[in-house]
Amino acid sequence: MKTFALSSFILLAVFLACGEGGGNPGDAVTEMFDAIQSGDGARAVSFMSSSALTEMDVQLDLIKDNPEMAATQLASMGIELNAEDIPEMTAREFTAALMSSPMISGMMQSAEISIGEVTIDGDLARVEVTTSFMGETETNTIDVVREDGSWKVTEFGMSM
Repeated sequence: MKTFALSSFILLAVFLACGEGGGNPGDAVTEMFDAIQSGDGARAVSFMSSSALTEMDVQLDLIKDNPEMAATQLASMGIELNAEDIPEMTAREFTAALMSSPMISGMMQSAEISIGEVTIDGDLARVEVTTSFMGETETNTIDVVREDGSWKVTEFGMSM
């Protein structure tokens, strides 16, 4: 179960984030994707909404139950974290470390996204995104919220 939680958390971390720029919700999604591709974890995490960070914190608590196992599993994926550091990490720090890894950015180099319809209702938006990744193409809707004047992703409708 903990292995599944770690795997789910990593996928969630990769596909969560967005919106440092105040532009529009579609630009926020594109900027987040670019940050992940370039391995700039700190920038990618800066795009996460407060609710996304709260969800990441819940997932990180599961990983903190066995930091040795988490560090071993992460190392097998090319993500080097010291097991002793994991219990003290915040969701922001942990996610930045994941998104900064050469493994994640390398994997994402082959991915492509295109922005479709954007629907804005006040401080909430829905962005249609078509993702091509590892030979699979899928169109989903991403929820985005305006926080402190910037668009931030709250959750992804992606099943990849």
